[in-house]
Amino acid sequence: HKKGVLPLLGPDDTFNIHPVVLSSVAKSPYFVNKCCEKLMDWNMVVDEIYYEVKHLEPWTAGASKSPSTAFCLLLRLFSLRCTEKQMSLMLEHVDSPYIRCVGFLYLRYAADPSTLWTWFEPYLYDEESVQIRQGKGDTTVGEYCRLLLSELDYYGTRLPRLPIAIERQFKVRLLQAERSEERAKQHLENEAAMQYFQKTGARVMALYGDEENPITWYDAVVDRVILRDLESGEMLHRPKFQVTFSEYGNTEVVTLGEIDLPGTHTTNTSEGGADEPGRGRGEGSKPDYHERRGGGRGDRGYDRGERGRSNDYNRGNYDNDRGRDFRRDHYDHRGGDNSHHGQRGYGDRRNYDDQRRERSRSRDRNDPRREEKDLMEEVLRREREKSAAKGRHDYASRPAAFRGESDERIQNRRHMNRDGSDRRQQKREAQPKVDETNATESKKPAATAPVREKTAAELAAIQEKKMKLMAKYG
Repeated sequence: HKKGVLPLLGPDDTFNIHPVVLSSVAKSPYFVNKCCEKLMDWNMVVDEIYYEVKHLEPWTAGASKSPSTAFCLLLRLFSLRCTEKQMSLMLEHVDSPYIRCVGFLYLRYAADPSTLWTWFEPYLYDEESVQIRQGKGDTTVGEYCRLLLSELDYYGTRLPRLPIAIERQFKVRLLQAERSEERAKQHLENEAAMQYFQKTGARVMALYGDEENPITWYDAVVDRVILRDLESGEMLHRPKFQVTFSEYGNTEVVTLGEIDLPGTHTTNTSEGGADEPGRGRGEGSKPDYHERRGGGRGDRGYDRGERGRSNDYNRGNYDNDRGRDFRRDHYDHRGGDNSHHGQRGYGDRRNYDDQRRERSRSRDRNDPRREEKDLMEEVLRREREKSAAKGRHDYASRPAAFRGESDERIQNRRHMNRDGSDRRQQKREAQPKVDETNATESKKPAATAPVREKTAAELAAIQEKKMKLMAKYG
């Protein structure tokens, strides 16, 4: 086994490829004679992808349904296994977009679903052109990556199903990435905003999230603008920004779509309701919740206890002085004779309710998961629209004669021959006929035994018995 081999999820003999595609590839002369006998290592497979792969569909065009070179080489790559370093080289390859896309296809089929986002995220909006379908227009590597993460149907075959929780998470993250891309394009069109972002010390708002905290907006300060890739030194297509989050002091690098002008989004830091950016990373320390609200935890607890004892003490004295009159006046404050304590109690209760509602609205506005919930609702709405559109497409794809017909008529048409005759009637006529004479005789009821007539002695005995009964009972 090679060191650092990328772990695969699923059976080692099928690699989650559809059985029809797998069987066709295994029988392909190209796979047997070329891929298995001549391509003996990763470098040779990558070179073959460069020279031979022209599209990424599983089947080649034509009358004979033969597997494509892309899927033949993909299966060979599965049998050889890829290391993590080799996969990184494939995804960053500059010679051919097909080398990159076969790498993405390798990950989508057999990698652990929980690791896919880490591999795919940097390339979601990669603009390198690639031809996915034979004879169709070019698309981009980024669009291909988004397709692999969001769809199960793949040009005549099926990709392995993702766990529903991970699938929904991918769709939410894809929607976040879509909004970040739109925001970045808006910034590029706004020259004043771009000049402002590139000023060191400019106050901005930046997105942050990790495994424990949902992605949300925080106040930040721009430390420096990154114009070149830190590893390769090449110029970036869009600048990145190193920012420091104001309240917690941790530093992160964000993209152009993850930054915005101050005051354009609701932050969670002012209400103290959000965890700090960088939690769990060791960057910056999280202030105590009560310190952020003003006053230490001990002070707040002490004040609360003192107020509680003081109120109980005063209320007790007041009750002792007034006795039952206090309780009567307390409950009669809604009537005509309002006591001072009754008015004050009603006002305190009303103020308390107003404050509680205001706190509730404030929590809703500053809920760090509110944006994530909104994204999930948008994902579910798109899924419903997609299902409805698929139903309309299936209906429209029916022949014109079938549209608007009832299910019963459609069912009847399935039993019609080309000449219009009914196959079910033909089957009934083809059954062997039964002799009508024998059938009629068999349907006649069985003959019953003849009734025996009674003798004169038996009739006389019956008559005598009736007379005795009539004499006895009238």
